[in-house]
Amino acid sequence: MITVLLAAWNGEAYLREQMESLLGQTNQQFTILISDDGSSDRTPQIITEYENRFPDRVVSLKNRKPAGSAKDNFFRLLEAASDEYLMFCDQDDIWQPDKVEVTLREMKKMEKRWGRDMPLLIHSDLLVMDQSGTVISPSMVRYQKIGVNDNRPSHILVENNITGNTMMINRSLKNLVVRIPKKCVMHDWWLGLVASCFGKIAYIDQPLVRYRQHGSNQVGARSGVKQLSQRISRRDKVRENYHSLFEQAESFLSIYGQSMTDGQRELFREFIKLPGRSRVGKIKTIIKYKLFKSTRIRTLGQMLSI
Repeated sequence: MITVLLAAWNGEAYLREQMESLLGQTNQQFTILISDDGSSDRTPQIITEYENRFPDRVVSLKNRKPAGSAKDNFFRLLEAASDEYLMFCDQDDIWQPDKVEVTLREMKKMEKRWGRDMPLLIHSDLLVMDQSGTVISPSMVRYQKIGVNDNRPSHILVENNITGNTMMINRSLKNLVVRIPKKCVMHDWWLGLVASCFGKIAYIDQPLVRYRQHGSNQVGARSGVKQLSQRISRRDKVRENYHSLFEQAESFLSIYGQSMTDGQRELFREFIKLPGRSRVGKIKTIIKYKLFKSTRIRTLGQMLSI
């Protein structure tokens, strides 16, 4: 019924703790599919250990070469999976014992309302902890001031409000990912855009993952003030990040353009044109198409940074 997609790379320090949190779930109606991306530590041996202990529950992909990034590793897992529901799992977090149970219950509610043919995505809040497990914040959503209830394409175009390690998607959404994008910021951002344009998104206001914040995270949890100060000090990086957003939008439009509504196509095209507009033109376009981030200060920063 459910496959948990676990992307691993040099995760020996935390992988066992994560695996035990999966195997300790109140709902055990799932299998675990793991993709190791060429680890140089003991991650492959740990994966083999769990495959031997739980041959009916744990399977790993036999990759001939590394995918090269966390997002591409997840897309590789997504291609290999075929179950009714898919959940995404990072190697260094800890799942709350009822994560699968609570998320599946919400998915069933969504299916009852919209039907099983509707592409659906469920995500939740997270508890943020440091490397040792000490709690930094009981809510990542409140810590980062994430607009989790704004699921308009115009919002998700400019800001990802979905954290991948909390996601569950159904087969209908998975089937829409028929081509792996050449340009994509992260897999969860891409799936959020697909669900926003063609399906439905639900948020569970409950921390179902203990998110481990440390220096090697692909994506870290930082407060809004820290994010803003870092953006100011790293203008070149900010421009590079926006360039990635425009490339992602172009890639999305090339794949899904024919299936999008006229309004959606116009939104994406106008967003892609933003870098070529004057400062006043950029601000007018952002306001006209409601390309707003989660907070006013972030939206203002966007108006001045693009």
